[in-house]
Amino acid sequence: MRFLPAFLLLAILPMRAQDAKPVSMIGSRVALRPSVKIAQGTFTGLEKYFNQRIETLFGVDDPADLLGSTRGVYLDGYGAVFTTEASLVVAPSPNPFRPPISRELADSIRKRKIERMPFLKAAMKDMMRKMAATLIQVPADQQVVLIVRFYYQPWEDMNGMPSQILMRADRKSALAGQIQVEEQ
Repeated sequence: MRFLPAFLLLAILPMRAQDAKPVSMIGSRVALRPSVKIAQGTFTGLEKYFNQRIETLFGVDDPADLLGSTRGVYLDGYGAVFTTEASLVVAPSPNPFRPPISRELADSIRKRKIERMPFLKAAMKDMMRKMAATLIQVPADQQVVLIVRFYYQPWEDMNGMPSQILMRADRKSALAGQIQVEEQ
C-alpha cells in the first residue's frame, strides 16, 4: 500500500510529455501549427473529377484506359497527393482467341500514345490548378502533387516512354500555373 502513491506518480508523468498539438521548429522558436482538416467529400469529388477527365480526354470513341480509381490523401505538413494508373490507349490483351499482336498494331499503339502525351500533360496541369483552387484548407506553402503512372502490355516497346508523370507545386504556385513536371 505504501508504494501506491509512488506508482501513480510514475504512471502519470509520461502523460505530461504527450503534446496533442502539431509543432514545427522555426529557427530556435517553437511555433504551433494548426492541423489541417479536409472533408472526405472534397477528396471524393476531386477523385471523381480526375477519373472522368482522364477517361474522356480523347473522346468516348477512343478513350484512355483508367486502371483503377484516382486516390487522394493529405499528408500533414506536406500537402495533398493524388495518384492514378492509366494507359493512354485501350490496348488489346493477348488471349487464346486473339492472334498474337502484330508489329504493325504494336507500332500504331505506340505512335498514338506518343501523340496523346502532350494532351495528358495539359490536362494534368488543369487538374493541378483545380486541385489548388479546391483544397483551400491546405496552406499556400504546402505541396499539391498529381502522379499518373502508365501501364504497358508486355508486348509494348517502352523505349523512351515514361513510366510515370509527376507534377508538383506549392498550392500558391499551382494556382498561378507554375508547376514542376517530372517524367520518370
